[in-house]
Amino acid sequence: MVPMTGMMVVLAAAAILRQAHGAAGRLPAILLAALAAAALGLRLAGAMPAPLAATVGLSAQLTALAFLAGAACLLCLGHAAFVAQGQWIALGMLLLALLVMAGYVFHDTLLYEVLPGRGTSIPTTLCIALVALGALALRPAQGIMSAVTGADPSIRAVRRLLAAVLAMPLLLGALAVLALRLDVADTGTVIACLIWGTIALFTAVSWHVALMLQRIEALRQSTLAALRAADANKDDFMALLAHELRNPLAPVRAAAELLRRGQCDPVQLRRTSDIIGRQVTHMTHLVDDLLDLARVRRGQLVLEMAPVDVLAVVRDALEQSAPQAAQRRQRLTADLPDGPAYVAGDHRRLVQVVANLLANAAKFTPAGGAIDVALRYAGDAVEIRVRDDGIGIGPELLPTVFDAFAQGARAPDRAEGGLGLGLALVRQLVERHGGRVDAHSAGHGKGSTFVVTLPRQA
Repeated sequence: MVPMTGMMVVLAAAAILRQAHGAAGRLPAILLAALAAAALGLRLAGAMPAPLAATVGLSAQLTALAFLAGAACLLCLGHAAFVAQGQWIALGMLLLALLVMAGYVFHDTLLYEVLPGRGTSIPTTLCIALVALGALALRPAQGIMSAVTGADPSIRAVRRLLAAVLAMPLLLGALAVLALRLDVADTGTVIACLIWGTIALFTAVSWHVALMLQRIEALRQSTLAALRAADANKDDFMALLAHELRNPLAPVRAAAELLRRGQCDPVQLRRTSDIIGRQVTHMTHLVDDLLDLARVRRGQLVLEMAPVDVLAVVRDALEQSAPQAAQRRQRLTADLPDGPAYVAGDHRRLVQVVANLLANAAKFTPAGGAIDVALRYAGDAVEIRVRDDGIGIGPELLPTVFDAFAQGARAPDRAEGGLGLGLALVRQLVERHGGRVDAHSAGHGKGSTFVVTLPRQA
């Protein structure tokens, strides 16, 4: 590598490094273009002052042309509108460098003369290839590089195909050269094996890519089906939401009409106020559930983490849920240990978890049914179990019982009210506390059991 070529390599590397760190990198690229153009012009003219030639050296014609293309490539990559053009130029540089390298490896003097590659050494060829690769890596998500970068399954298939296409000729060529060098086969046999090997390898790769594309299509179809189901569940949920928000408005409007007429005695006025209060409380609970779920999913829900006695959590939830069970004439029993057990968590949110499970059990358990709560300490975990003898859960619904948008579609009795967000909130809150929640049911009419497991503090 002559000094002039070394200077061009340094300028190309400087331009790539500046662009990689967000700078324009135009000055090194312009200097590279000027130097490469001068070298190419002097080489074509065949004239250069002897002192300058002895000091600097003159790059080969192919070398100067490659670095001139590299300068044009780097200047294009500095403008968003010309990224693709710059990447095509870099790809051409890379292929040219590989062609020169192939001439060296296979001792192809004819190729070396035709290029013309005389004077382009192996280190220079490697530098050209590295400059091209560096330029291609500058904008991996833009231009033609976007087709081979990313985590999309189809892009992964393209990368594998491209790697095979690049590797197979090199592998077969190396084997052919080795066979000729060791004189284990004549030229005709080597050519025949080279052709057969190329066909066999390309067939295998094509078959593999076809199978990958088939799997990608199957994945796409299943994803589309899941998206359609989610969209349908969302539509059902929105209809249920509108229904649940509209229902309280009718008694509120009737109560407002009575108050507007001013014909209420004290007893009727108190009854009207109670109606408005109950319906407003109901609507507030609906909106609070929606806001809580949105905050949890966006990571905006702040938990006040502290050592929490799970026994106190369960007792508070039972106290909160007892009036609802009594109103429905349901038997609410608890099997609690004597001593406390602590977990790291937010007391209010853990009470909400257990209360939501109890409310869900009460909602789907008929009058006179039983709801049991059990608290167990198992080594380094705390287990809260809520069991009921209600309508149960079908096996087809168990995998999605904690999905928010599917709740409204599954609710068997909309007269019970609610949006079905309670279980979705339970899962989100339990996971935020480092635990898990599981649902079990033997089927329709056989009740259900929900188990919350939380890590226990020492």
